[in-house]
Amino acid sequence: MDGIRQNKGPKFAYFLKVDDRSGEISTVALLDYEKRNQFHIIAIPIKGGGENREILVEVEDENDNSPVFPDDRIKLEISEFARVGSEYALPTAVDHDGPKFTVQKYRIAQGNVNNVFKITTRKLNDILTANLVVNGQLDREYRDKYELIIEAIDGGKPAKIGSLRVAIEILDANDNAPLFSQPRYTADVRANLSIGTTILTIKATDSDLGDNGKVRFRFQRISTPSTALFSLSSSGILSTAAHLEPGSVHDLVVTAYDAGQPSLEATAFVTVTVQGSSLSSSALDIIWLTETSTAHLLENVTLGGIAARIFMNDEHSNSELSLSGCPSLCLQQSDSRSVYLLLICGQFDRETHSEYHLKFMVKQHGEQIFEHPVLLTIGDVNDHAPSWGESRVHITLNRNVASPGKSLVATDLDAGMNGRIRYSILGTDAIGVDPDTGRIYPIRDLDCSYGNELRFKIRAEDGGKPGLSSDLEVIADLVDANTKPPVFEKGLYEVEVKEDTEKGTCLIKVRFIFV
Repeated sequence: MDGIRQNKGPKFAYFLKVDDRSGEISTVALLDYEKRNQFHIIAIPIKGGGENREILVEVEDENDNSPVFPDDRIKLEISEFARVGSEYALPTAVDHDGPKFTVQKYRIAQGNVNNVFKITTRKLNDILTANLVVNGQLDREYRDKYELIIEAIDGGKPAKIGSLRVAIEILDANDNAPLFSQPRYTADVRANLSIGTTILTIKATDSDLGDNGKVRFRFQRISTPSTALFSLSSSGILSTAAHLEPGSVHDLVVTAYDAGQPSLEATAFVTVTVQGSSLSSSALDIIWLTETSTAHLLENVTLGGIAARIFMNDEHSNSELSLSGCPSLCLQQSDSRSVYLLLICGQFDRETHSEYHLKFMVKQHGEQIFEHPVLLTIGDVNDHAPSWGESRVHITLNRNVASPGKSLVATDLDAGMNGRIRYSILGTDAIGVDPDTGRIYPIRDLDCSYGNELRFKIRAEDGGKPGLSSDLEVIADLVDANTKPPVFEKGLYEVEVKEDTEKGTCLIKVRFIFV
């Protein structure tokens, strides 16, 4: 063969040349695998008589590109209630080299304190993707921010690396009860203090944020007669509400509570000692005929029952005793002029009035000579079921198992365990609920087999004995917010079809999955 004529493709001469006589192929410019990885050449004899030859020139790849993330830095917000195993999609790093030198793995290079996160990967259409996975219990009060450096590593030797900074903010949940500055407070005061005088300030802190960390104060709901003698502001200022008897000692129980849903509480004791000694005995001696032997009645107390027996001392035995402050209690004098019975003459409803400020007044000849204040507290019975406010609710729920979910909260007018609500799910095993907060979330990824809508019920049940409950019908629209779009299992499907195939014949079934 005296020489050859090459059939050159587009822009062929920019990269390669062929010697017409020797057939030697050589480069005339730098080759770049990422721009073009092969050249097709057809060699044709110049003088004829020979066969045409097809030549394929393949360009070998070199690791000359580093993995690159779409952004240098991203921010994630993760609740401290996030379950171990919750996944959060990370941006996919791109490496323009060939399959041999593309991204082979991801790792957390820095910032993973106590290994609370880890990386999981999967290949989709020959592209390696990564998710950030919660690997341990998060606690915002221990650490509220994480600064991770995620690295994508390619297959070169030595490998090239691309970096991504991930700023993670841990969102607060109401998981801390208020903490008093001290478990017991004491105060010594004079007997002649004016009403409204400040005695001391009670302090408590809550390490949660926002409403979860706002602390307020009140007296414990089941109070003693001493409670009527004092006033406690929501900010913790304790002051006098009546004249204090010399030589008396008053024990109070103070509750600190936050504004979370549900609210968390803590208690502390306060002892107030009044200086001096008692100069005279009280004009009245009240014996409470209740279960606690104190001024405390249950709201379902029997009508006509005797709440207390009241004795007047000999000095005031000829005086008249009257009562104000509660229309459901009546005084009845016994056969003895110095003994009175306190009768239940009306209904009580703790949800309307949880306490009454009673005043027993002793009068002689129409003039009041003595006044005795008593705080009557009304105890709760489980007479209210949890209330949803409506029988049905329409919500939007993310299909992704790592989504934060949505809180549905019922209310109960009862107190204590009678008003403590726990939640459960009815009608589906795909949705879970936090039994304490009412936060609902998908237990698994809700793929298209669940349709676009999911119906179920959430039950709220109180802690009474027996417990009362109510159900809320939930219609959840399933959406794909904050998730990657679905991808097909394969990038290419091939089907062979006979020319006489009948109309309506199923040719192929394709599947897609959610990342």
